[in-house]
Amino acid sequence: MKCLVLAGGSSERLWPLSRRDYPKQFMEIREGRSIFQDAVLRNMPFCDEFVVITNKKYENIAKGQLQDFQGLKYTFILEDVPLKTAPGVIAYALKSQPGEELLIVSTDSIIDGDYKQTVSDIGEAVAQDKIAVVVTKPTNKSGGYNFVTMAGKKPVFSSKRGKASYWDCGIFGAKAGVLLSAFDEEFIKRCKNLNLENYEITKEQAKKIKPVSLGKIMKTENCVLVKASFEWSRITDISSFYRYYESNSADDSNAICNNGKGVEIVNMVDDQLIVVNGLKNVIVVNTRDAIYVSNEPLGADIKSIADKHGSDKARYFYAPPKKYEDWGNEELLARSGGCRISRLVIYPGMKVEAAGLPTTIRSYFVSSGRAKLTEEFTDRDVDLNGSFTIGGDKTYQIENNGKDILGLICIEKERNAEDAASNEEPNGLVKLRPVFKDNLWGGTKIRDVLGKNVGKMEIIAESWELSAHPDGECKIATGMYKGKTLNEYISLVGKDKLGWKSQTYDRFPLMIKFIDAKRNLSIQVHPADDYALRVEGEYGKNEMWYIMDADGDACIYVGFNRDVTEEELRRRIADNTILEVLNKVPVHKGESYFLEAGTVHAIGAGCLICEVQQSSNITYRLYDYGRLDKNGLPRDLHLDKAFDVLDMKKSVPTANPQYEAIINSDFIRRLIGQCKYFNVTNYFIDGECLLPVTESSFKAIVVLSGEAEISDGRKKYTARFGDTWFALSKELITLRGKCSVLTINI
Repeated sequence: MKCLVLAGGSSERLWPLSRRDYPKQFMEIREGRSIFQDAVLRNMPFCDEFVVITNKKYENIAKGQLQDFQGLKYTFILEDVPLKTAPGVIAYALKSQPGEELLIVSTDSIIDGDYKQTVSDIGEAVAQDKIAVVVTKPTNKSGGYNFVTMAGKKPVFSSKRGKASYWDCGIFGAKAGVLLSAFDEEFIKRCKNLNLENYEITKEQAKKIKPVSLGKIMKTENCVLVKASFEWSRITDISSFYRYYESNSADDSNAICNNGKGVEIVNMVDDQLIVVNGLKNVIVVNTRDAIYVSNEPLGADIKSIADKHGSDKARYFYAPPKKYEDWGNEELLARSGGCRISRLVIYPGMKVEAAGLPTTIRSYFVSSGRAKLTEEFTDRDVDLNGSFTIGGDKTYQIENNGKDILGLICIEKERNAEDAASNEEPNGLVKLRPVFKDNLWGGTKIRDVLGKNVGKMEIIAESWELSAHPDGECKIATGMYKGKTLNEYISLVGKDKLGWKSQTYDRFPLMIKFIDAKRNLSIQVHPADDYALRVEGEYGKNEMWYIMDADGDACIYVGFNRDVTEEELRRRIADNTILEVLNKVPVHKGESYFLEAGTVHAIGAGCLICEVQQSSNITYRLYDYGRLDKNGLPRDLHLDKAFDVLDMKKSVPTANPQYEAIINSDFIRRLIGQCKYFNVTNYFIDGECLLPVTESSFKAIVVLSGEAEISDGRKKYTARFGDTWFALSKELITLRGKCSVLTINI
């Protein structure tokens, strides 16, 4: 399924949270993420590719916010002028195959709760060649909402509420051909003239198209209203944002209302306190560069105020608080006297020019990644936590030639201005106690090589190192939470501490295992999210294998060596010849392989593997060599479900690409695996290494060899070969010693 993300609207009614050139879909809602990012994150489990339809002037903002999603497949349809939702969607549907399934989502609403059930319901309607329209019952009489009412078998979309109206959630699902059948032929004909060869709708092309919303021109009886299984609300003005903000703010938020009534305070600046005393029906909105105070009934007047004063105060009314360019973005953090502090992000493969001024000194601190600094005929690398200064009239280029984001803090000051600095309190770091599985194909390396305390178990096939799955949940092995399960730990510290990428998941999203295959594992396949959620009620399973060790003749089986059919495979399973059509891949220590859901596969005897995967325990077994379980019975096969999800085309398996290594005096870092569900990085450390800090995700650290001191800045521990450690988002983790580790984040 492809996801069409509608992100082209403009709005000034939420100033100063949004601006004319920084509309509400891109503004921060919590923990550094936007409504646009929330929409993408929410639909990642269900969609393989995203198509972002937006105004051309928002291109850099949208692309910048998508940098947080590694491995995501996306394209853009850029409109030179606002066209509302219908033209771009219809133009893309015309470009698609008639049977292509499209999920169309807006980016102006807040969704909480069971989203996957709604997507499952949409999928059922789409499979029956219906157009699914997601609706929910109105819960208040606030303005700014759109409504859907069924007039017989036809949906009627309107901004006016009727007796039997539902709120329109701005979510549609349909096959491309079915969707096109719902619109007037003349409008379809005009949309055919929108040439999407360059994925851009020019101003000249748009002259022949009327800007209109999908619902306004949809005329069909082939429609199903899907009632949302989640809580839904739309962000229309400051008051609606306040209701969301207030319900999601911590009890210790920096806002105090004393002897007031009807006071709405939105404070987006963590290190500032707002106190409102003795006022009634007042809106107060605080951002880093602007404060808005208004009588609540007059809050919407901000648009006319901006129109009147915008030309004199364009920096505040129009310009984004975070400036997005094609190379990255820059955000002003503080300004005082002759000192200006900003945060720069430079995307992988991009560079920016930094010109010095005789009266100004710019000091840069590398907060993530590595910077390449070039001045005339010389260049040098500046590593994580390193710094450099630019002064005088020289011009430099700051380049990010790595695979990760380059983050910089810039302190720009007039000569003799005072320095500024700030510190952030770190969170937590814990060691995990694994859960062991005794599958019949297992061996003893998890005990004998990795040194795990497995009690009296004689066969140990798997060690679930990081798991909050009900089939095997890890426990905390260190600190004040020792003995708590991982889910209990998350509940106690707060789910928000996992980083904002985790917030859309209704369960912990990742699992890490050690697997010791003394004998061949069964030939099997895992479903993708859409099938797994619909049929099994949990997420699918994409996974990566890192070969920790391998006997001389060890191998894995991945994919088919030629196209096959279900009929042939059923015959080969019955006559024990299925291995003849599988790719047999010899493996060696240090290699890694990514296995997409739907790929037939098996781990061969003699492999010791670290497996990184989605948090799922769904496996459909195709073939098991006729083995018997501990009760003397043949192990179950799951052929019907397996054939529902199996990719039967020929494939050519290869080890994951060797990304460019980042070489530091104390460590070597290399990204070894990346998909939309997780990132895996391999470190070889001989000295001290500070791991990159991120607010978007937690981090797991798996020790592959050696040992090191591991610290979060408050406590120090010894991390040994075979250990797995877990760090919350924003953690400042340092490793000192001689070791090799994997770090994994979502």
